[in-house]
Amino acid sequence: MALLQRDKVSVAFFQETHFKIDRVPKMPHRRFSQWYHSPYTAASRGVSIGIHKQLPFKLSATSIDPEGRYLFLKGSIADTPVTLANIYAPNRRQVPWLLQTLALLSSFKEGLVILGGDFNATLDPLLDSSTGQSAITHVRLRRLKVALQNLGVFDVWRTFHPSGKDYSFFSRAKSSYQRLDYLFLSSTHAHSALHAHIGDITLSDHAPVFMKISLQDLPKREWHWRVNDTIISDPSHTPRLSSFLKEFFTNNSSGPDTPSPSIIWEAHKATVRGELIALGTHLKKKRTQEITELLSKIRKLELSHKRSQALDCASELAAARSQLKNKLNVTSAKILLRAKFRSYAHGDKGNRLMTALVQKQKADSFITAIRDDQGTIHERTPDIAKAFCAFYKGLYNLPPPQSLPSRFAA
Repeated sequence: MALLQRDKVSVAFFQETHFKIDRVPKMPHRRFSQWYHSPYTAASRGVSIGIHKQLPFKLSATSIDPEGRYLFLKGSIADTPVTLANIYAPNRRQVPWLLQTLALLSSFKEGLVILGGDFNATLDPLLDSSTGQSAITHVRLRRLKVALQNLGVFDVWRTFHPSGKDYSFFSRAKSSYQRLDYLFLSSTHAHSALHAHIGDITLSDHAPVFMKISLQDLPKREWHWRVNDTIISDPSHTPRLSSFLKEFFTNNSSGPDTPSPSIIWEAHKATVRGELIALGTHLKKKRTQEITELLSKIRKLELSHKRSQALDCASELAAARSQLKNKLNVTSAKILLRAKFRSYAHGDKGNRLMTALVQKQKADSFITAIRDDQGTIHERTPDIAKAFCAFYKGLYNLPPPQSLPSRFAA
């Protein structure tokens, strides 16, 4: 989420989410308000699409693969019909599966088509593989290219880099790089494509692929300032803020033309807001610069490793990725602090989280069967009640019960 926010991503395609059908987690809605998933029965495969809250996407139809391999969304962004297609091809027999999936997409699509995902295949082995070879025959690759042409889409990254060599996946087993992740766009909207590039392999064994397109008539974003809690809670900033407040009240609470206390208080809030914005902007620029430098370092090490594949370069690359994760943990701590604040401000009021916890506790504490001292299993409610009575009678030497409550009657 931190990297998506840093790169200002509006639509995110995820593959290999490993979400099970009955255990799809609740995704954060702070930045991405719309989430769509294609899970699987096992903790494998799975694709998801996240849409930023500032993007006015309206859903009209979906096509979800029961095996968690593809997810098609059809709707509109502003007044533009859009089809979002996210796929995750299998490791074997990729081309037959892709041909079948592209045929389904052809009958489903409408308007602007954005197709992306992990194809597990290199369309051009000479340029998309460091070895220049592919396990897929040229005949099958030609069929796949024809199917993509018939669908009316083109490879955006290859269009901007006709003879460039860059890769999105590194195979440790084969010690080779490949470009397996693609983004395609409708040929009729080729003028909308502005830029495309492949990111760095940081948090997984795949690199993100970015595409920037321009759509007309999109509403302008509205931003609302919110105090950065981490600045106030950080003791290193306390002297600066304290000195600023003392200076403000000293300069504005003395003299013949001293304003009323209410005016001083309102002016103080606006001035403190400006000071916090300035401090937050400075810290954000500093942290962004550090992350950018780390990403640049990772990028250089990746390029060097792609050429030489030296062991010392691989160790430096792993260390740089570890440093990047530590920098991103600052954002995670900020999100955790806000979550604690929301929980504290909510108090003991009932909400959906509390309701879910109570229901789970009730379900976990419900006794469906019991085994008595003789090893007999009882599943009927009256038999369970009698077993409890017999247990506590022997435990506390209680007198025999006169009769069971009416609700336990058979």
